[in-house]
Amino acid sequence: MGNIKFDMKYLEVKKVNKAFGGLGILKDLSFEVKKGEVLGLIGPNGAGKSTFFNVLTGLNKLDSGKITFKNEDITTFRPDQIYERRIARTFQDTKLFKQITVLENLLSAAYYQRRVTLARVFFDYKRLNAESEAIKSRALEMLASVDIADKAHVLARDLSYGQSKLVEILKVMMSDSELVLLDEPFSGLFPEMIKVITKLIKKMVDEGKTIMLVEHNMKLIDEISDRVVVMDSGSKIAEGSFKKVSKQANVVEAYLGD
Repeated sequence: MGNIKFDMKYLEVKKVNKAFGGLGILKDLSFEVKKGEVLGLIGPNGAGKSTFFNVLTGLNKLDSGKITFKNEDITTFRPDQIYERRIARTFQDTKLFKQITVLENLLSAAYYQRRVTLARVFFDYKRLNAESEAIKSRALEMLASVDIADKAHVLARDLSYGQSKLVEILKVMMSDSELVLLDEPFSGLFPEMIKVITKLIKKMVDEGKTIMLVEHNMKLIDEISDRVVVMDSGSKIAEGSFKKVSKQANVVEAYLGD
C-alpha cells in the first residue's frame, strides 16, 4: 500500500504443523509479519490459510512449532488470551451475534481503556459510564460512516450478507486491535461493497494497524498488500511482492495446475 520500510519483527511463525485425523493441514509453515504492513496470505482452496488463522487465534492447538507476537510466545494461548494481546479476526462465514442488534454487536467488541470489573461498576461508575457513552457514540459514527446508521437497532440476523460482512469488520475496528486478521472479507460481495470494505482496510492501515488478509481476488491482493505469502498444501511455496511471486512457475502451477 505504499513504499514503507518495515523493520520490526512483529509476528513470527516457526515450523508450525497441524494435522486432523492424520491429514497434515499445516506443514513446517514459517514466515514473519512486520509491524504496520498488509500481508496477503494466498493460495488455492485447501491450502491451510483459514486453519492457520484458527491456530494463531487459539481456536485450534498446533501439533508442533512456535508462534511469537512482539517477542512473546503465544503458541499455547487460549482465544481470550490472544484477544487480550490485541489480535482480532473476521471469519469467512460471519460470526455476529444474530439475536442482538447491530449496535449491541459493536458494543460487545469495544475496547475499554480500563478493564470493566465489578469494582468499577460500583465505585467508578461515573467514569465508566462516560467511557461507555463515548464508545456508543463511536459505534454510531462508524455505522454512519458506511451509510448503515439506520441498521443500528436492527437485529443482526436481519442484515443482508454484505451488511453482515461489513459489520464484522466494524466489530474488529471497535476492538482497537493491533493485529487484524481478515478471512476473505470480499467473498461474495458486490463491487460497491468491495469499495467500502477496501476503504475501511486502508483506514486501519492509516491508524497503524498490521493486517493479514486471506483473499482469492488477486486484483484486490495486488492493490492492498505490501507483501504476500503463498501457501499450497499447508506449506509456504513463495514469499515477496505480489508482482514477483505471481510470475513464479510453482505459484502459477498451484493455482492453475501443471
